[in-house]
Amino acid sequence: MPRPDRHPAAQVFWRDPALPFIEARHVADGRGLHYGRHWHETHSVGVITGGRSTYVNGAHAEVVEQGAVVVVNPGDVHGCNPVDDAPWSYVMFYFDPVWLGGVQARVRGLANPAFRPYAQAALRAPHLVEAGARLFAVLTETDRSAAEREAAVVDFVARLDGALAPGPVPDTVTPKVERVARHIDAHFADALPLQDLCEAANLSGSYLIRAFKKRYGVAPHEYQTNRRIQYAKARLRAGAPIAEVALDTGFADQAHFQRVFKRMTAATPGQYRD
Repeated sequence: MPRPDRHPAAQVFWRDPALPFIEARHVADGRGLHYGRHWHETHSVGVITGGRSTYVNGAHAEVVEQGAVVVVNPGDVHGCNPVDDAPWSYVMFYFDPVWLGGVQARVRGLANPAFRPYAQAALRAPHLVEAGARLFAVLTETDRSAAEREAAVVDFVARLDGALAPGPVPDTVTPKVERVARHIDAHFADALPLQDLCEAANLSGSYLIRAFKKRYGVAPHEYQTNRRIQYAKARLRAGAPIAEVALDTGFADQAHFQRVFKRMTAATPGQYRD
């Protein structure tokens, strides 16, 4: 049975159709938010504006405090949670990697606009935290034009890119494992027994799970759940009814969808949509 939140989080989601390449979230008190392991299709950057929390990103684990910046490449399995019920606050930005790759190329003077992941999972950078707080203020000020907001976003990303080291080129992965991921991407709303995935990859169950975890950081069923939630978020952003989204994403009922969505995002579907 889920435990009640003693400290309901004050949080704000921001998005604008005029700037489809960025979404933002501000949490004033994160004591009531508890995340399961999850990943995003976006590139995610968090600035810690107060307090401290645990931070796990793959094999990286530490306690991050005010003045820290966390960096989550697309697909990185991660999570942040309160420390000893202590208050903490933060702003998260979610960038479309295709758009971000173009900014990286312009900032670095590169011809190839492909997104390049970053090597650092976290860094202490109070000046970037201040810049992130200012960016959120600009995004949410009603009298700002889309051009002003976009200029502020690009300025923040350029500052961030200058402080981070480019990551290594990803290793070549087993085509069979990628085939399974593509199969899940195409059929995430369906029941996908492990045996069916094994047949699609022509691999044994134990080997498939190990290889899949090595490549994606989670087991196939966790990957499928994350894929469902990513699709659900897109539908909710478009204003779709919650019951309809629950059905379309393959959950048994709306209550099940609500529980999983909150576990993965630390917000209810209604909070995220509205």
